[in-house]
Amino acid sequence: MNLLEKLGYGGITTVIGLIIVFVGLIIIVLALYLMSSVFKRIDRKKAEKAAQAAPAVPEPEAAPAPEVEAPAEEANDDELIAVIAAAVATFCAQSGTQDVRIKSVRRVSSWKNVARSEQILKL
Repeated sequence: MNLLEKLGYGGITTVIGLIIVFVGLIIIVLALYLMSSVFKRIDRKKAEKAAQAAPAVPEPEAAPAPEVEAPAEEANDDELIAVIAAAVATFCAQSGTQDVRIKSVRRVSSWKNVARSEQILKL
């Protein structure tokens, strides 16, 4: 077997391997597409059942968001906690979740300190 035959077999093996990989990827993409369409249908049916079960209530018009200035470094922690609690309460009211309770708020290290410690410790 000379060098040309060896290269020919190697090329054939490479092409067959690439075909197998791409066929596998196409099968995965098709499976994901099929699953997403099935789940969308299920969600649509659930939404239709919920719309039929619940009486139609007109939604109030959304008020424009107030302009908020960025807090200074020396901002009062009580004000910051109140803002965080208001944001969580607003999100929960919009998503329909009402059983959320904020038990504590604590500061975490800033991104700058984390990046600096990663560079120093070489994690």
